[in-house]
Amino acid sequence: MIASLSALLAASASTCVPVPGAEKLWQPATRWIIVGEMHGTNETPAAFTNLVCLASDGDRPVTVALEYSADWQPAIDRYLASDGGTEARSDLLALPVWGTGFPDGRGSTAFLRMLEDFRRMKQAGQIDGVVCTDVGANAPAGETRDAYMARAWTSIQAPENAIILALVGNVHAMRNAMIRPSHTIITAGSLMPSARTLTINVAGNGGKAWNCQEDCGPHDNGRPRTASSGIVFSKTPDVPWGAVYELGVPTTAAPPANPTEDG
Repeated sequence: MIASLSALLAASASTCVPVPGAEKLWQPATRWIIVGEMHGTNETPAAFTNLVCLASDGDRPVTVALEYSADWQPAIDRYLASDGGTEARSDLLALPVWGTGFPDGRGSTAFLRMLEDFRRMKQAGQIDGVVCTDVGANAPAGETRDAYMARAWTSIQAPENAIILALVGNVHAMRNAMIRPSHTIITAGSLMPSARTLTINVAGNGGKAWNCQEDCGPHDNGRPRTASSGIVFSKTPDVPWGAVYELGVPTTAAPPANPTEDG
């Protein structure tokens, strides 16, 4: 199990690591696969990249969607078209996500590795592109962030038979509204066409995630568990996600890619 995860973390853009249950993801009716994570781990971006790789092994076009501001799309496109060298990486690292004073994991070393894998996959023809689907400067007034994301996912220009895989925080990915005593969050996942959308939560066996709480750094990421690796599908509509991607190992903290700026 640990060996298979090590292979996953080290896999190049041209190789995929088999995941038990993943073959059930690519149903003909499914267009959107929304993967939810706790930001700040090494394992989830690697696992998501591997799912993208597995999807690209089929005969359907694949597009990736990320929880990045729509304003950053030109910089992401430039990086995907680049040679990945020093100049291209410096341009990428100039985006606000890499220099925020409150890093949340989307500017981590793991996300940087993931984007490099997507650059190689794009140039190899494995994916059609990476779309930034979080709110930008031109977001309509009064529209919630989750509503914007759902609209952005459904507006992606991709062939009718395409698979669109999105990586977001796990609350955004919930297929039902998140109801709390003081408020209700109408999640992006709950606004998607249910017959064509599968939502997945990624879960590790405890471990650490790099995020900001009282301080910024590695923090506990769930309780220790002994779940086996694989994708487990829900049999009831009441649980928040349609499936759980069990990593099968504890997670490790992925620090910011710009540590001198991010603490």
